[in-house]
Order: sequence, then C-alpha cells, then structure tokens
Amino acid sequence: MSRSRWQRTGAMVIALAVGSTLTACGDTAEDGAVEISFHWWGNDDRAEATQAAVDLFMAENPDITVSVSFADYNAYVERLSTQVAGGNSPDVVQTDMPFLREFADRGVLADLGEHVGSEIDTGDLPTSLIDGASIDGVLYAIPAGQNTQTLLYDVEQWEAAEVEPPSAGWTWDDFEEAGSRIHEATDGEVYGYSDFGGFSDWFDFWLRQDGKSLYDPEGALGFEEADLVEFWTWTKSLQASGVVTPAEVTTTFNGSIDTSPLVLGRSAAEFNYDSSAPSYHASSDGLVELAPWPTDTDSTGMLAASASMYSIGSSSDHPVESAMLIDFLVNDVEAGQALGVVRSMPPNAAVREAIGTDLDGANQQVFDYQESVADLMGEAPNAPPTGAGSVKRSFTVIYDSYNFGGMSVEDAAAQLMNEARQSLDG
Repeated sequence: MSRSRWQRTGAMVIALAVGSTLTACGDTAEDGAVEISFHWWGNDDRAEATQAAVDLFMAENPDITVSVSFADYNAYVERLSTQVAGGNSPDVVQTDMPFLREFADRGVLADLGEHVGSEIDTGDLPTSLIDGASIDGVLYAIPAGQNTQTLLYDVEQWEAAEVEPPSAGWTWDDFEEAGSRIHEATDGEVYGYSDFGGFSDWFDFWLRQDGKSLYDPEGALGFEEADLVEFWTWTKSLQASGVVTPAEVTTTFNGSIDTSPLVLGRSAAEFNYDSSAPSYHASSDGLVELAPWPTDTDSTGMLAASASMYSIGSSSDHPVESAMLIDFLVNDVEAGQALGVVRSMPPNAAVREAIGTDLDGANQQVFDYQESVADLMGEAPNAPPTGAGSVKRSFTVIYDSYNFGGMSVEDAAAQLMNEARQSLDG
C-alpha cells in the first residue's frame, strides 16, 4: 500500500508479463554520455520530490542523464507489463515485495550484489531489509524506504462522533465500537472504516497477531481454510452495523488514493501503509492522523518492511550507472532531504537522522509515527513466494464475489485455497 499499496487490480498482469526478459532503455551518446531510464509509481507529490533528487544526481554526474516516468500503481503495472512484453523496459524500476520473487525467478532482475561495495553501499541500511530483498542469497533490490502498517483516520469525523481517538493498546472490540458510533453519529452517511476483508496484506497481519502468517518460511500457505472462513465471516458481519463500508462502496477503490472511501468521505478510517500518508493529506480536505493496529494479543502483527524497492533490469546496458543512481537515492543526505518520506522513512540511518529536523506536515507525521511504534514492529519478512501476486489478486476477486452475495463464505474460502495452491505450485 507505497503500496500504498492496497492494490485491487493489475497484479496478474505483472505476474504474466514478466516472463519476457527485461531489456534496457538506456542509450549511450557519441560523446560518451549515458542516458538511463527510471520508472516508478506514485502521485504528483512523489513525482516532485523524486525529480528533485534525480536532478541532484545529474548535477553530480553530468555525463549521466536520467529520464523519469511515473503513474499510479495500477497504470504503472499495466505500462510496465507492456514494456516488458515489447522488450523496452526501464533500466531502473521500482519494485515491491509481492512481485520480487516472481521477477527474480524469471531472470529479469540483475544481481545487485555485484555492485555492493563498489557502486552501492549497504553499510547503513537495515540488515533485515537487505535480507528481505535477497532470494537464495542473491540481492535483487535495494529498499527505497521503510514502512509499516497503520490506521489512517479522519480526526474531524472521530471528534464529531465524540469517539476516543485510536491509540496503542486498543482492541478489536474498541475498533468495532468506534466504527459503529461513527456510523450512528452521521445518520448512516459515513462508515467507520473502509472494508479491509479483500486485501491479503491485512489478512496476513491479522494472522500474525495470532502467531500465523499468509506464507510459511518454505513459501507454502501459512494458515488453514478455517482461518479464512473466520476472517471473512467477521469482516462481512461488520457491514451490518456500519462498522465497515458495504461492497458497492468498497469496490469503487481502484488502487488510487483519490478513489479511497476515506478520501471520498464515505469512511472515517482505513488501513494502509504509513508511506501513503502524504498522499492522503494531498487528496483529502480533512486532517488525517495515524494510529497503530488494534489487537487482542501481545502482537500487533505490524512489521518493519520495505515500502518499495529499486531494482535493475538484468539486460540493462548501463548497470553501473543504474546502480550509482540507486545508491544516490538511498544514501545521499541531500537526496534524502529532497525525497523526505514520499517512499516512507529513509532506510539509511544517517539520512533518517539528517531529515528528522527538516520535516513538516505529513512527512513529519510519518517520521513521528514510526518513532512511536518502533517497539511494536517485527522484523521484515522474506520475499513472498512465486505466485504471491496471483494470490493477492485472487484474494480480492473472490472476496468481492462473496461480498456481493455470489457465494457462501465456505465456498469462497475453499476457492481461494484451491487457487492459491495452484498459483504457488506454478
């Protein structure tokens, strides 16, 4: 979710399209100057910050020109799939955890370990994030930011309903009561939360509160069918009292923050990653605050994970220059100051410390939030198995069908388990 990334569509497109080999867009001019391409997903705020950092890189490296392109997540996925299929993929691509292994297994990502110690310095990056971006000992990506899960909530809606704001230690009962009261206080116009039942990420963190997970260390499913029946039965039941949005509202969210029920005023809160906070602030009129997940156990299920990552196409004509750009984006203090927290907290500790006094608004909010929940976060997980992108998409599609009354919860859970196992078996 940045990924933000509760993405409802596009996962399958990437999973199918990366079968082709990435080829470079970079060119070398007659005078020896090099041009590399850098494509990523995000909104206008991220674009402005990223361009500023890229401009700093080009000023320090006048022989390297970086051409940038961006789109919202779903459009980015579709564009990248077309580029890959046509043999015209960027040199530097922004990747995320659900698809890292799929890209790597198809041989379309370069081994960045070849650049560590030369073009890329990982000395000040969290070991857990580097390990999470490595598959079978090969480093395929460099973390662009560290994020974690959060509940973003509309302060005015909560205050108007006279509901205590969420805070560390609140429970799922507190969660339900607050959502119901908000719905009642607005005469049914606003729901407590955006329905989160169709997102495998949130199911994973719900499982982690009980010591389970979406995938086990071997890459198989880490939960039982009964767990999914329980989760989907519960999330569906929350609609009856207005705690979460109904299907016809939830499905308007297409992966862009602009279509979020929270931004559109249909819900008073929703789960996402903290890296999405600046986008929410830019898209909504009200004040949005961040809170940790509710839990009934000793664990919130929250993780310190890569918000997004930078990778290089395995057929790039300019891997050295591409690696230099990646290193600059994650390790240069001025670049870090330009980027702020548009990809969440900088993974480099020195950069993070340097920008801590320069932030304001939503950027300061994300910084303060991660500082406040540091003790609640577990370490970054390993890269999901090949097929995880397809599982993510199936999870949403099947939940939507169940949510609209197209099947029973038992049939929906059975179908998900079957499709997930087929996707993971490849």
